[in-house]
Amino acid sequence: MKVISTTLKLACSPLAFNDIAWAKYDVDFKDVLGKARVYMVAKKSRLCFRNVKVVGNRIALDISGDLGSVSITIPSNEPIFKPSDKKTLVLDVGFKETHILAKNEEFAKTYGIRFYEVDDAFYKKASDKELKKCLDDDSFVAWLTPEKLLYLYSKKLLRIPNFDKTKNFFWNYEVVRIGKVTSPAALKKRKVRESFLEILESEIEDDEDFRDEAVLLFFDVLERDNSLLIGNSMSVNEFQVPLNGEELPSMELLSLKTENALLHKFKPKYNAVLFKNPEIEESDSSEYDITDYAISDSITLMLKRLNWVGGPDGDCLVYCKGKGLSVMKPAAFDEFLEKKFIEDVLSY
Repeated sequence: MKVISTTLKLACSPLAFNDIAWAKYDVDFKDVLGKARVYMVAKKSRLCFRNVKVVGNRIALDISGDLGSVSITIPSNEPIFKPSDKKTLVLDVGFKETHILAKNEEFAKTYGIRFYEVDDAFYKKASDKELKKCLDDDSFVAWLTPEKLLYLYSKKLLRIPNFDKTKNFFWNYEVVRIGKVTSPAALKKRKVRESFLEILESEIEDDEDFRDEAVLLFFDVLERDNSLLIGNSMSVNEFQVPLNGEELPSMELLSLKTENALLHKFKPKYNAVLFKNPEIEESDSSEYDITDYAISDSITLMLKRLNWVGGPDGDCLVYCKGKGLSVMKPAAFDEFLEKKFIEDVLSY
């Protein structure tokens, strides 16, 4: 019996279409994205920030979408956007044009906030026009959008006191396209000196009906600690001994098998257009008796119309030769694997 057990881990914060303009120049983001192997283009109700204001050392705002809204406050002294010593934090809440959030001002609606730092002394005497000239790469601290905020919160990188994370409308994704970041087509396109993110941006931008609801999710493909490649095991001891590292499935193979399994499960409409048929030939997976893919990330908790949730204790997507794909709880998968192993040994 041959088994592959793999985990998909969100490599970076999900990107709404308008986030790309900032993320493609973010050095840290580009570094993390460069290690991603599988991506999803999903459709989700667009979120925005409403009623943004600074109250003492907190930023008060509403996260709002078509399906609901919730009010939160964020400590402005959080490490991700904390200014340097003798610097004042300046918030640019303008979406297409710079708008510095004034003291005691409440800004009605924005899709993102940029944080800058300026000298205390200069800030006290500078006009709005003078302040705008200082908002450049040198004074930039961080950017925040609804998608990034939810990601930071889910990773415990940002405190949001009393935030109710049961608001399901935040996480309701409908998958429309799945691909492998390191595919030959993607690498060929990169030779024109466009980043992969810019390629996706240009493709999404052409679809006016879709782009405002588009969200990009990039995943690392990780080999699980319990990954085993087993052939005709004779005993429990032999079953429990993993092969040497170089003999285990390569990351490239895991990426390909993951992409194929996800295409089988979701049959996304964009893949059907691009590749004529979203189905993957049975021979692609027939080498393995069982493949198991889990998503370990709470940001992907809800997938529209599908009973498949992520998180370390979430469901697994399991492919079993002859039975196709199914969704199982981790404990149920362990029992299933043990039963299959016993059947395999008894039939030998």
